[in-house]
Amino acid sequence: MAQTKKLEPDHWAEYLSMFTNGNRGRMIAIEVEGGEMGSQTLTDAMPLLAIDYDPVNKGDDLVITMGLDKIDFTHTIIDPVEIWELQDDNGKVVSMEVNNRKGEKNIIVFKP
Repeated sequence: MAQTKKLEPDHWAEYLSMFTNGNRGRMIAIEVEGGEMGSQTLTDAMPLLAIDYDPVNKGDDLVITMGLDKIDFTHTIIDPVEIWELQDDNGKVVSMEVNNRKGEKNIIVFKP
């Protein structure tokens, strides 16, 4: 049975670094819901290069970079407050939702 879990902010940087190492190259889509522009799809299928978090004392943002050998696209989430992860029956992450202080939902969908 699929499960959703909330990631603790104190562990975001370390967890996302390890997650990146195990998932680099997976195809992802990014959707943003809310905010000034409403709902929009930023990318439909690009390979994950990295997900990095800089804590409050270093910028307080989460950066998702995509590409194979070089950065082809970057999405920055300023002032994140929550990260939720949806795992399939086998424990593999199928999506992440990053909510920021403005109330925007940034949904990262990992393609099979």
